Amino acid sequence: MRIADLKIGQKVSINGKLAEYQGIQKIKVSNFGKVEKRVFRFEDKNDFKYYNTNDGNKPLETEKITLVY
Repeated sequence: MRIADLKIGQKVSINGKLAEYQGIQKIKVSNFGKVEKRVFRFEDKNDFKYYNTNDGNKPLETEKITLVY
């Protein structure tokens, strides 16, 4: 399965931390502007993990992401 195959709201584990896939969103990057990224929100904190939209073709295993059912 690839990152692009995930559905919005789907629960995953990234490096052992529980996160929820938020989809592609525009993120403000300092000194650059707004950029579209794939967003994961961690459950325990209000932290986020961002992936480039190009990373959607990468398999989940290479990014250490596992599905949580």
